[in-house]
Amino acid sequence: MDMFDALFAPIARLLVARGVLFPDLAERMKAHYVQAALAQADGKATDSRVSVLTGLQRRDVARLRAEDVKDQRPNHLARLVALWRTDPGLQEQGQPMALPKNGPAPSFEALAQEVRRDVHARTMLDTLLAAGTVALSDDGQTVRLVQGSYQPLSGSDDQLAYLSRNLGDHLSAAFENVQGRDVPHFERAVHYTGLTDAQVTELAALFSEREMALFQEISQTAAAMKRANTAPGPMRFRAGGFFYRTGEES
Repeated sequence: MDMFDALFAPIARLLVARGVLFPDLAERMKAHYVQAALAQADGKATDSRVSVLTGLQRRDVARLRAEDVKDQRPNHLARLVALWRTDPGLQEQGQPMALPKNGPAPSFEALAQEVRRDVHARTMLDTLLAAGTVALSDDGQTVRLVQGSYQPLSGSDDQLAYLSRNLGDHLSAAFENVQGRDVPHFERAVHYTGLTDAQVTELAALFSEREMALFQEISQTAAAMKRANTAPGPMRFRAGGFFYRTGEES
């Protein structure tokens, strides 16, 4: 188990900071252990077999094997910004156009309703304004996109859900590679020690610039592919990147 400490440590720090008690974590992990055992057995394992694979008591297995542990629905604000950046009807000279706040399409209100009709457009606008993703004109009647993606407020439920989905897919890619997936997922990193703070800052800026250019290209291409499909395809993907810096003594 020692080899997993590098994974457990940051998770523990986050959960303690969020006030998640260990018994709550342990109970939730039971459900994931059961689902993992069922997946490895193609869902055909008996309660006794799952109990042997997981170390859980059979009564826990019987209670948890039908529990839903699926991810939450994708964030509607991230989808709104993505549509704004990629829909040809919302572009002007290759850039997201400023939209009237209300009215028929193209408008922010119409875009918000296209994404989700059960959330009021004003609620979405207020959240995006608070996050600095959009800005209003001086008269308050036009909405302008000022960030390339929706970055939830620090510590918000939206940010934690986004973290969970991103990190979950990253770990799934890495773990499936370790388990010998026939077609490996792309999962690489470069790391150096012995650098100064200024040097790492320079490298971080270079990484951010190149990554954002690549993300924008992939996003535009994927959006065009999706529009060209006569029916929704069965596949999804997530491509991400990270840059972590810390002192060598950490």
